Amino acid sequence: MDGSFSFIHAADLHLDSPFRGYTRIDFADEKTRENVLRQLRDCTYNALDNIVEACLVHRVDFLVLAGDIYDLADRSLRAQLRFRDALGRLAGAGVAVFVAYGNHDHGAGWRAELAWPDNVCIFPAGEVAARPVVRRGREVARVYGISYPRREVAENYARLFRREPDAPFAVAVLHCNVGGLSLHANYAPCTLEELAGAGFDYWALGHVHGRSVLKAHSPCVVYPGNPQGRNPRETGNRGCYLVRVGPGGGVNMQFIETDSVRWERVQVPIDGLGTEQELLERLVDRLSRLQQIHAGRSVVARLELAGRGPLHRRLQHAGALEGMLEELRYRFAGPAGPFVWPESIRPNTAAPVDKESLRENETLLGDLLAISREARGGGEMRDRLRQALAPLHSRAARHLNPPGEEEFNALLEAAEDLALDLLWEDEDI
Repeated sequence: MDGSFSFIHAADLHLDSPFRGYTRIDFADEKTRENVLRQLRDCTYNALDNIVEACLVHRVDFLVLAGDIYDLADRSLRAQLRFRDALGRLAGAGVAVFVAYGNHDHGAGWRAELAWPDNVCIFPAGEVAARPVVRRGREVARVYGISYPRREVAENYARLFRREPDAPFAVAVLHCNVGGLSLHANYAPCTLEELAGAGFDYWALGHVHGRSVLKAHSPCVVYPGNPQGRNPRETGNRGCYLVRVGPGGGVNMQFIETDSVRWERVQVPIDGLGTEQELLERLVDRLSRLQQIHAGRSVVARLELAGRGPLHRRLQHAGALEGMLEELRYRFAGPAGPFVWPESIRPNTAAPVDKESLRENETLLGDLLAISREARGGGEMRDRLRQALAPLHSRAARHLNPPGEEEFNALLEAAEDLALDLLWEDEDI
């Protein structure tokens, strides 16, 4: 293969995501509330604009979008028009665009009849098609892809991909679940071994929202993750991959951030704190750091209180955390510009206590703590507690996996703390 070229690989834009749970925001004046809601409404579109801008700045030859362009199968007209117009900007720069639809925007959903720019190739539903990338009269790459005809695709679409012998550099675009990842619906299931042995140079994957390079070369197998986080589970920087291919076919990948609103989970210990004022100062410090780290970008933060201390009992009083949340929102969000928005304050704290002494007491609480200690050591008690959980997991097998050893110990710890809150009386606190 002669010459070098470059492309950008993105997936899971989920344009026009509804951001359920954020349509109503408390503890803010009208202008501040509208600023926060507007940025949430527009952030997926901003990510699309940032992807297009990256294509133009880096002068790539083509853009690959691996599924779930839209959040809904019955995609909104606004989302379709914004998407078409964004790709039109690339047409003016001679950047080809290859689109595969996934389970969220499958072919059975409603779509408007729109005239797409000539630079756009939308792969057909249920069958693999191949399209060349031509630069200065020479084919530098060939892009293969397939779209979903319906939401639930149980077939292994990877087996439908066949590289043609004369393809110079072969890119395969597939929305799928590699290796049966349990946190994602098992659509178009396949294995890494199947992808590695299929003869392609780069697998441009979508569906998994966490960024992951499953194989770094020969071939590259890549999930870029979604370009914009959409809930507290999708924390950290989000974006796409800039892929540069050298004259000999060598691949260099560079991650580019595209998110305009970032989600973070911040754990704040209460150890050593005795008053609400001290806790407020610590929370302000944590949010100020977020503001500095993500300067120029808005942040939605879930604050999680942890640890043991005398403040634990005071935080149980009704309204204690709601008032603190209101104050933090007042300080860190305004009517314009980037904001830090505390989404919630979630207490996972415990009272200061010497558990070992309490275990020796001949009380109901002491007996419960002793049982927990025995279960930590393994043996019959641990087995009996696991058996007690078994019916729960059998009834909710689709949503719950049996806990591993560390997770089981964490559940025991949480049960001890709950027992302390419910059963322990200490007049000094």
